[in-house]
Amino acid sequence: MTTSTLCARYLPLVKNKMQPQTGNNSNRPPRTATITTSSSFSLRSCCRHASAFKEHQLTVTEIAQLYSASRINVESPATSKGLTTEEADARLAKDGLNALAPPAEISNVKLFLRQFVNLFWILLIGAAILSLITYFLDTTVVINLYAAVVLILIVVVMCVVTFFEEKKAINVVRGFTNLLPTKCSVIRNGSQTIIDTEKIVVGDIVVIKCGARVPADVRILHSVNLKIESSSVTGESEPIDFQSEAVAAHIDVFEAANVAFNGSFCVDGDGIGVAIRTGERTILGQIASLTTNQKEEKSSLEIEINRFVKFVFISALTMGAVIFFFGCLMTRFDDILGLFTSGFLVVIIANVPQGLPATVTSELTIIARRMAKKNVYMKKLDVVDAFGAATVIASDKTGTLTTNNMTVTDVWVGLKYVSGIPEIKHKTLHTLQNATRDRPITMGLDVYDKPIPDLITLMSICNKAQIEVTGMTVGTIGNEQLSIASRLHRNQENLLWHPSGRAKACSTSDPESGNSLTGRPKYTQQTSISSTKLPGERKITGMPSEVALLRYADKVANVSWLRSRYKPVYEVPFNSLRKWHLLIVRESGRSTDDDGLANYTLMLKGAPEVVIAKCSQLAVADSEIPIDEEVAMEFQDAYDHYGNNGRRVIGFAKRDFRAPLETKFNVDEPNFPFTELTFIGIAAIMDPPRPDTANAIMQCKNAGIKVFMVTGDHPSTATAIAREIGLIGHQEKVIHEKSRRRVAVNVPPENLEEEETKEWATVHGRMLPEMSDADWNELLEHNYIVFARTTPEQKLLIVEKCQERGEVVCVTGDGVNDAPALKRANIGVAMGVTGSDVAKQAADVVLMDDNFASIVKGIEEGRLLFDNLRKTIAYTLTHTIPEVVPIVLNFLFGIPMAITSLQILSIDLGTEITPAISLAYENPERDIMSKPPRKKTTRLVSFALLAYSYILAAGIIIGWATAAYLYVYWYNGISFKDLFFSASRYFKYNPVGNFTSNDNVYDEALQVDIRNQAASAYYLTLVMSQAFHIWMCTTRRTSFFRHGANNVVTVYAVIIETLLVIIFIYTPGIQFIMGASPPPYKAWFFSLGAGICLWVFNETRKYFIRNWPYNNIVRIFKW
Repeated sequence: MTTSTLCARYLPLVKNKMQPQTGNNSNRPPRTATITTSSSFSLRSCCRHASAFKEHQLTVTEIAQLYSASRINVESPATSKGLTTEEADARLAKDGLNALAPPAEISNVKLFLRQFVNLFWILLIGAAILSLITYFLDTTVVINLYAAVVLILIVVVMCVVTFFEEKKAINVVRGFTNLLPTKCSVIRNGSQTIIDTEKIVVGDIVVIKCGARVPADVRILHSVNLKIESSSVTGESEPIDFQSEAVAAHIDVFEAANVAFNGSFCVDGDGIGVAIRTGERTILGQIASLTTNQKEEKSSLEIEINRFVKFVFISALTMGAVIFFFGCLMTRFDDILGLFTSGFLVVIIANVPQGLPATVTSELTIIARRMAKKNVYMKKLDVVDAFGAATVIASDKTGTLTTNNMTVTDVWVGLKYVSGIPEIKHKTLHTLQNATRDRPITMGLDVYDKPIPDLITLMSICNKAQIEVTGMTVGTIGNEQLSIASRLHRNQENLLWHPSGRAKACSTSDPESGNSLTGRPKYTQQTSISSTKLPGERKITGMPSEVALLRYADKVANVSWLRSRYKPVYEVPFNSLRKWHLLIVRESGRSTDDDGLANYTLMLKGAPEVVIAKCSQLAVADSEIPIDEEVAMEFQDAYDHYGNNGRRVIGFAKRDFRAPLETKFNVDEPNFPFTELTFIGIAAIMDPPRPDTANAIMQCKNAGIKVFMVTGDHPSTATAIAREIGLIGHQEKVIHEKSRRRVAVNVPPENLEEEETKEWATVHGRMLPEMSDADWNELLEHNYIVFARTTPEQKLLIVEKCQERGEVVCVTGDGVNDAPALKRANIGVAMGVTGSDVAKQAADVVLMDDNFASIVKGIEEGRLLFDNLRKTIAYTLTHTIPEVVPIVLNFLFGIPMAITSLQILSIDLGTEITPAISLAYENPERDIMSKPPRKKTTRLVSFALLAYSYILAAGIIIGWATAAYLYVYWYNGISFKDLFFSASRYFKYNPVGNFTSNDNVYDEALQVDIRNQAASAYYLTLVMSQAFHIWMCTTRRTSFFRHGANNVVTVYAVIIETLLVIIFIYTPGIQFIMGASPPPYKAWFFSLGAGICLWVFNETRKYFIRNWPYNNIVRIFKW
């Protein structure tokens, strides 16, 4: 299938201009779409449940017939009788409480014991058991008992750490309960009453009031300016107008706007409805079930570590069995028990890197704390590795890629385009304004060219947003100016419905005219739908678009003074049907004229095409000009220009008129002039990208990570932001949905063929359920995709389709409805500032700053963790074989033991711990974010790494350590050949007699001393070789001389390592316990020789890796 054919199947038309919006929901996306997915915990059940809704398609009369027991008054739902107490009790007994059932909680004891079911810890427990067996077989060797105790102690401590980490991430469903009110108002037995929310039953008549949460899924029967914010279910934070009218049969319940979902929040107006779903049968209950019933999957790091542990176990078992078998053959199966103890068990214990589990856990903790400082909070330690393996980031737009602060970026006023803050006409003041551009000083409006003062006045007055200073609202016009959007949850006693169908507080009057100020209640407590405060600015609360307008006005004028100057006397609030907001004001302090008429100003804001339709003239400079064809074209050009660039566009108009002071204005029977207004201008609003987003996107591109923008916004808004942050270019592939004919936005026809090669695409969410697997295959070949008008369910579908194709997906989310996708993704990232508790609990990661750039930092840290873990394992495993070789030589050839059991334990749990952990602080190599993500087949412990640690690097250390060991015997006059098969009789306490070599006689004390010197030389060379080797392990590809020794922690770790060696070898008392004696000083030079060899070998190896990375021979050395 060609790309153009594919586009014709799944890419809808992206309109070239932004649909008019005025701060509410005129351009809102569908609240969701019913889709199915293929995963075992998909939204199928939820969607089937949603499709069972029929009430949204029924009229109020039909609802009354369906819920006859509710005794609904169709003409006046507020006077409905409701259920009887007996009927309500019967339904409660049958259906159960209106609550979300908590998940089965694991007890603390069981959770703690579960920590031990980890192959790493099981391996160490096995080693401890073998040490105990060895001790009981020969109780004279107390060191085996000490080793067992230390190993068990390590396991217990590490399990305690992981227990407390996991404890933080349990009980996800508790976040859902925070969404539900504890009390609600219902009508039963013909009267209104307050009941516990959990006692609501299907059929209850529910009273919905401003500031309250919806207690169940409720079919609206009657509404008065009812606006409900349903982000807890739909993810859409913009309040939506709810009505009681039925919808067509093809419209699902999510788009109907007549069913308020459980957990939604009423931000304005009032309503009456009937409960149609309760408890776990509500949509919120279905989402909770999806989130809590998902099977916990193992992380990629856990899988890799388990694979490595299995390898260590099998290799140790195999090596021990082989050595034990050959030992038995050489001794003709004499003393099998002794051979089992000194051969099989000891070899297995020596093969186990006892310090590695603690090192890995410590590194994960260090990385997690470092990421927390970068505003990335890891709920599970091992998810850091998954971050580094991410191949796809599916990111929200609002608040993640953008600032989540709607901002006026441009205005069109007086036929002129003004970007940012308007220029001041006075030259001196203009210079002052430029000097304070970050926080412009507010001056009188007369310093601006007309009609800018009129536009700023309209932005300030015809606006419900509020400016707050230290908790007080300023710039209000008495109590009437209090914002609807900033009301608080009122006490439940104030939730009582009145038979008139209106709330008492929903209407106030002008003391002079008595006109109603609809929607400006006299509440003294406040809460905010949008509450923003940018650096250097005052806190503003209200609807996002109105906040943006007021913030813009506050930058250039004294809003408090403007608001005190005008007194509102009549208001018609905005709704999505009329698409305008009207306010009639009087200028304070102005009395009526002699003829008894007062001066009024009508202010109008709304969708520009609706506002200008009511205008006959347009304000320019000091005059007004008729809106002729030429002016209309100028307006349309400005409107299209802003719309095409993803701006939300709002128009403003005004008209001065005179009317009697006692006039009671009425928009239904207009008694004021509502035509021939003067059009003032347009404000263009957008949520601007974060300053560091574009750079973060570029880092992702360089790192080979696919970035998908998944948003509910209009395609033109999404693509405008995508272009601005560099996610996509200036052309994207789109097609006309109806004709299925491929067209391109902003792409001339002659460039269509060139467009085929682009790496990006824009997709409308409603097309996703219709796409075949072939369509998905070709779509997901694009590296950068904008998914517009998507729902949370479609986000989950995107995640699943990516995972089916082998992608490691990092997905962001902030709403309750995002919880299933966050749980399904390989890395679920919740927003810490705007995210719901449910999203945070369902996710693996919480961004404390909601910033996309923090995700990229997390990916870099994840890649660094994988690199550093490999370095740690390569470094740690290197000392394993050098520990085993002396045991093998002793067991098979009778050579005196070159290293004691306590020395082995001191290396594993002492000298090697600090250098290994220090690698967690290693800085990334220069190319860490310029490489593509690692393949899923890439192993943490690869064959090349094992070959390096067990054969190559270990071989160098074994050679030099053995040379140091033999040097001590040579230094003391003992021939090498005389050492063979001498260990069973000599070089121990209570030998069979004096030892002779080269005519030299050695008594018991001298034999033991020489053996201890030789063991110290071997031990010294092994440990100090690792002190040199640690620097070779700081990079995997980059030359050490280019990378540098910039990790001060490693410096201190090597110092500690060296001091421990000196203490163990030269400190009296400790010498005896360790089985050590000071070797000849020249023994120190053997470790230097090993270090030089390791350096030459690694620098050569890395040189070939950098220059011939894909050569088959080079790959053997490339880990």
